[in-house]
Amino acid sequence: MKRYRILTAARALSVAAMLGFGTLAVAAPARASEPQPAPTGLEVLHVDDTSAEMDWGSACFSTEDVVQRLVNGSWQTYATGICEYLKLTGLTPGTTYTFRVYSAAVPDIDMAQSPPTAPISFTTLSGPDSAPPSTPAEPTFSSVTTTVADVFWPQSTDNVQVTGYYLQELVSGGWTTIRTVDASGNFQTISGLTPATAYSFAVIAFDARGNNSPRSDTGTVTTLAVTATPSCQITLQSYGGGFFLVEASVLNTTARPITGWHLDFSLASTVTTSSVFGGTLTRSGNSAALVPASWNTTISPGYQVYAGFMGSSNPPAPPSGFTFNGLPCTGA
Repeated sequence: MKRYRILTAARALSVAAMLGFGTLAVAAPARASEPQPAPTGLEVLHVDDTSAEMDWGSACFSTEDVVQRLVNGSWQTYATGICEYLKLTGLTPGTTYTFRVYSAAVPDIDMAQSPPTAPISFTTLSGPDSAPPSTPAEPTFSSVTTTVADVFWPQSTDNVQVTGYYLQELVSGGWTTIRTVDASGNFQTISGLTPATAYSFAVIAFDARGNNSPRSDTGTVTTLAVTATPSCQITLQSYGGGFFLVEASVLNTTARPITGWHLDFSLASTVTTSSVFGGTLTRSGNSAALVPASWNTTISPGYQVYAGFMGSSNPPAPPSGFTFNGLPCTGA
């Protein structure tokens, strides 16, 4: 009885060569598809009685992602072909839900299905949301001029989601809503104010169900008085190697528009300038000037412009002697 022996691929090639058959074609082993990384950062936000929002991080290849829900101990497909966000609607009040996400296989680039994320669970509200947002903090103010002030307040919190704010002004002893803004609108510029006048503002937060927070504490700001001349402030920052940055801030505190302005200063001819902003730089010997850009030739009452440039020289020679329309500037 004959005995047979299984030859390895290398042994088969050797035997074939000895027998004069040349090189035998040996099939290469099939290469396994590379699995995609699992989606990351799965979270559930803005849970109310019948809806919620899910988001996560994903590579989002052409087949995108699959959301699964755990039902009676078994994972069932809930949604397919989505990327990094899903609005969950039609949920049952007072019910706990468990979800996970994985990235589907992408055959055209030989990418296998990813592992799933860790499961995430949440419970819907037992009924319509009736909880108001937290009370906003007292408004604060910045960039105050004769007619303009910036108003800011930190964002409130809510058991579901803050969807906006009422910015109110105290007028003749009563509160009047002057703006209704979305949840990201907690920084507002108020213009058209009267010089040398005190103004009081407060904020109310609201959610999608119309629940309103208590009104914030009152923030009060007083606008600047009108002056005969504008304000010009120079900031000069020096760096190593003779580099410097100069910025001029001009605030029109007069009662009239300023048109065709110019900022003059001394600047050594050895200085190399770059990155001019807010105007055009002209030079003549050891003197220089910044004149307006096309979009800021006029400075209206209560408004300000910024202009400046970067420069360098060795040895260091920063600019000096700044004037605005012939009036001395403060600072450098």
